[in-house]
Amino acid sequence: MTSIAQLQPVRKRFQHLSPPHLPLILLDVDGHIQHLTPIARRLLEFDEDDLIDPLFVSHVHGKNLHQISRDLDAMRRLGKQKAFWLARVRTGQGRWAWFRIVAENRLQRPERTIVLRLRDLHD
Repeated sequence: MTSIAQLQPVRKRFQHLSPPHLPLILLDVDGHIQHLTPIARRLLEFDEDDLIDPLFVSHVHGKNLHQISRDLDAMRRLGKQKAFWLARVRTGQGRWAWFRIVAENRLQRPERTIVLRLRDLHD
């Protein structure tokens, strides 16, 4: 589990990539959460001091897991550039919420990250 204190140094590294007003999750090459913007944290119902399982796919509903895992693997191994998902994600309150997620592969850029942009489907 990762706490907000553990993500502080990473936050500075990704600050230019993740404007705080956008709901973004930044993943490393292995699919571990490196950074959540404050609005993404709010959408996912995590308090600032909540521990978060660092593996992104551990938050994804089983019925959406195959597609997301396959696309993340294709980004890592084959250089796939974008993916779009409608998926259920477990929130910090333990409920499943539907999100539209756009994934952008930036692993070949200096930041070496996958950027996930969230859109809550209940707004």
